[in-house]
Amino acid sequence: MVMDTSSNLNANTNEDWGLCKECKWWQIEPEAQIEDHTLGLCIDEDLQPFRLRVSGDSGCDHFMSGPPAYAVGSSAAPPTAQPTR
Repeated sequence: MVMDTSSNLNANTNEDWGLCKECKWWQIEPEAQIEDHTLGLCIDEDLQPFRLRVSGDSGCDHFMSGPPAYAVGSSAAPPTAQPTR
């Protein structure tokens, strides 16, 4: 069976889409390294109510380029840190 994925080819071409590890809305532990599998809290204002714990290689269209924020408890499950920005 062959799946037609052509309709998904443009799914991530939005210029606002990007990886969490390159986004200023990603908040990680103070001693954490910025890596694909580092877990942190998404602190985008629209997404804060969901307390999203995401990895560096996660991504979405709320992306804003910049260094991550840092706070203790950002990688906890569920995250216990408060947004710092």
